[in-house]
Amino acid sequence: MDSEKWTAMLADYGFEPWEGGGMRGWHRRMDFVKDCLAGEIGRYSAEDYIITSHQGRQSAQWLKANWQPQEDVMKHRFLLADSEFSELQVKSYWLGLKGWLEILHYRKGDQEKRFADLIYLAEQKD
Repeated sequence: MDSEKWTAMLADYGFEPWEGGGMRGWHRRMDFVKDCLAGEIGRYSAEDYIITSHQGRQSAQWLKANWQPQEDVMKHRFLLADSEFSELQVKSYWLGLKGWLEILHYRKGDQEKRFADLIYLAEQKD
């Protein structure tokens, strides 16, 4: 898929261009609502990043040192595309009470259940 079609597809999935910490890629925020017959009982968000330009381990170290939890965001998932190695790194904030940071160093063909949706999108670029 050419770059223009891939960009349009990401936009359809709610992604927008993103830059930070010397990295470039795409970002989306998804809101989840838990409710029952009595109404809403919980709400939280997750943020996803598909990073297409990064410095591998250096970028992951920057994220772990500088990324801060956000109000009502339970999970921040970073897929570092076209990495030289495969690795999943996880950091919790306040033992998970303030959320999680997950970083996947992704090489084409890798499989990681927690990132299956982002892997599918990243592989459409080629």
